[in-house]
Amino acid sequence: MKRITLVFGAVAALVLADGLYMELANYHPGDQNAFFGNQAFVLSDGQVTLISGGLLALATVVMWVIAARRGRRPQAPSGGGAPGQDQPDGRTASRT
Repeated sequence: MKRITLVFGAVAALVLADGLYMELANYHPGDQNAFFGNQAFVLSDGQVTLISGGLLALATVVMWVIAARRGRRPQAPSGGGAPGQDQPDGRTASRT
């Protein structure tokens, strides 16, 4: 999961860098993008790319937190004993 998070982080950084470049270079190829279908609110390509990169970065942070929490969770013991044998020496509390 952490590897996938690193890949998503790298892609988010590239998308954010591309959007920042488009905004700083005033890249406007002539088309306009309506934000969520609202024709009154029009964005440039750089702004749409920055929003997409921000959402991708947010998803990356959420995945990283989930992966970190999964890594801290205690692992189940992988003993080969019979079910119900929780002691390491294999003895149970019952007397025979």
